[in-house]
Amino acid sequence: MASRFREVLNVEVIQGFTHFLRNDLYETLARVDWLSFTRIRAAELTHVLTSGMEMVGFGLQQLLMLVSTLVIAGVNIAVAFTLSPAMTALALGTGALLLLILRPLNRQALHTGEKLHQARKEMFAVIADHLGGMKVAKSYGLEKRYADYFRHATGRLVDQLLDFSRTNAATRMFYEIGAAVVLSLLFLCAVQVFHLPAAYLLLLAFLFARLLPKLSQAQQCYQRICNILPSYGAVLAMQARLVQGQEPRQAPAGEPLRLDLGIELRRVSFRYDKTRQHDAVHQLDLVIPARQLTAITGPSGAGKSTLADLLMGLLVPDAGQMLVDGVPLAGPRLHDWRRAVGYVPQEAFLFHDTVRANLQWAHAGAGEEEMWRVLEMAAATEFVSRLPQGLDTVVGDRGVRLSGGERQRLALARALLRRPALLLLDEATSNLDLENERRIQEAVQRLQQNLTVLIIAHRLSTVRIAERIVVLDQGRVAAEGTWEQLANQPGLFRSLLQAREGMS
Repeated sequence: MASRFREVLNVEVIQGFTHFLRNDLYETLARVDWLSFTRIRAAELTHVLTSGMEMVGFGLQQLLMLVSTLVIAGVNIAVAFTLSPAMTALALGTGALLLLILRPLNRQALHTGEKLHQARKEMFAVIADHLGGMKVAKSYGLEKRYADYFRHATGRLVDQLLDFSRTNAATRMFYEIGAAVVLSLLFLCAVQVFHLPAAYLLLLAFLFARLLPKLSQAQQCYQRICNILPSYGAVLAMQARLVQGQEPRQAPAGEPLRLDLGIELRRVSFRYDKTRQHDAVHQLDLVIPARQLTAITGPSGAGKSTLADLLMGLLVPDAGQMLVDGVPLAGPRLHDWRRAVGYVPQEAFLFHDTVRANLQWAHAGAGEEEMWRVLEMAAATEFVSRLPQGLDTVVGDRGVRLSGGERQRLALARALLRRPALLLLDEATSNLDLENERRIQEAVQRLQQNLTVLIIAHRLSTVRIAERIVVLDQGRVAAEGTWEQLANQPGLFRSLLQAREGMS
């Protein structure tokens, strides 16, 4: 009964601790700022949250076992001490000497644990890279190369596990041999030096026979804890790294911000690497009027994606200000503004779930009528109606069961379901064919009367529908105006236009 209660209590303590630690780490991850998040490898996070946490749980189990073993050993030692203080002191001294001799093996277990942690991390990295680049791997015929990488990673993992097993087995062997020698010497001293009566001798033999396995078990628990310490250190290091890049705690959600006048950037500068001199965006002055369709274009590296992240409030300027309707965007307003932005990226991310569930990520309480309304606005009604289960059709991992154009239109509908003040399309049509690009353009043009729309694109055919075009170059505004104005005056836009015409 007591043993069952102890086992259940141990499991509750272990699972409760790992549950708290994992949730706390994930909550910290959810609050980390975007720039810090982009600097963390996804495979490393996955490893810490899964395998790392399991190792921490196993380490806590070993710690609890070590404590209980030492308590039982302490009781045996106390009883032995009442029978023969001298013999018990001698036994403890020789036991301490034996543990001191085995100390190098404990250090080896810690070193093996560090290599084991690295081997697990490498295996997770190989899996994540292969799954993320599966299409490229198959198209290049690199399946065997990835399989070889994985075989090498798992081989290293097996080697480290075998190393630890050898260390553990060697420690147990040396301890058992040493214990047998020590026990023989103790009984020799008991008979020849201390002249203990036979009854005391038998009782001490019984106590020491129970004590030695407990001390052996304590030694093994300690060695396993040494082996697991690097995994626990990795969890703490990841926690500290996430805390360092954490945004302030979010205030209770207020109303999403309105956009009645427009967005203004005043001499905004931002650089990713603060130790270098190059700004991704440099002293940028820009006004985006409300309820207009504005396009941002420019060559690769001009700062378009950085500007998109600044406008969404994911990045905070190093210098300058961003204002929404004349009010600086900072503090709690930053989170309220993010809820007011509908974002459609270049690669539309869809969950492995139904069309309905993917839409409800933008607005959990949305009804079916509202969903069909935004699908119609995004020119997606036709293809969703043709799906086998309509809104309840599973789209596959990342929307693999849909075409690229269908994924983008579904992502546009999801953004519209937020009822955004700003609809931001970041290279949303760059991977689409002309027909799907035309459908997205027509859907966007129908929206521009009642919504502020910002298109960021390097493909000039995408920005032609805009009322106003802003050309970026090296993080600054190089020119702005209508299509006709920019196409008919010398400058970067006309150079880009001529280069495109030369390629066609």
